[in-house]
Amino acid sequence: MAKISTSNPLARFPRAVHELKQRVIGISAGEPGSRKTSFWLEAPGPVVVFSFDQGMEGVVNRIVEENPSKEIYISEYDWVPDAEGNFTQEQAQEIRDRFTDDYEHALHNARTVLIDKETDLWSIFRYAEFGAPMADQQKDFDKVNARMRRVVNAAKPLDINLGFVDSLKDEWGAVVNKKTGAVGRGPTGERIRSGFNELDGLVHVELYHTGHGAKTWTMTVGKVRGAGNPEVADQTFREPVLTFPEFALLMFPGSKESDWE
Repeated sequence: MAKISTSNPLARFPRAVHELKQRVIGISAGEPGSRKTSFWLEAPGPVVVFSFDQGMEGVVNRIVEENPSKEIYISEYDWVPDAEGNFTQEQAQEIRDRFTDDYEHALHNARTVLIDKETDLWSIFRYAEFGAPMADQQKDFDKVNARMRRVVNAAKPLDINLGFVDSLKDEWGAVVNKKTGAVGRGPTGERIRSGFNELDGLVHVELYHTGHGAKTWTMTVGKVRGAGNPEVADQTFREPVLTFPEFALLMFPGSKESDWE
């Protein structure tokens, strides 16, 4: 029998080392026109955008006009299911599988990858797994949840920026009828992120964008975890609103401007 060394009984496990990857993996959530997509398109190129809402034209045109040498590549997916069921589960599976192949390729060839919107990607994954949504139907989400986790975690060993743009939706909860005092469920008046509910725990930073128009934009940083400067958490940046390179320098104070160009 071979003799087992006991000099370090934990040698079977990789030892943790300090390794800082200079990249931003985060969510940008907000209402339409709040500068979510623009923020990520300012990240270093080549940029690959996975677009599901056909809303890239005006934003990309402005970025490329300002910087003609910047490489931005767009992969669009036709995702328009309707109430009549004119979009089949098989079509959703085709889109899911094409995205998966395209995404894997982009991860190893781009500097920045943007999913716009993650809300739509989550919908496609569910539609591909379960078919058209049905109310009050019990579903096993283990497989579809695992797919979304892999989308995020596949980027973590790499040196790329990964952004998810998310829509907002009305929050529903306990609501008190002001006239009768009865407690029921309904819109609370708050707006919350729409999409995969585990995403905020998987990314490194949450960003919330508000405003419509150059004079009213703000960006609030939520949690900061993993790689990045925790001191920027819970801060709100107003005019002048931060560009991606400016924010990245705050996230990684030891980096240089040239790292984010």
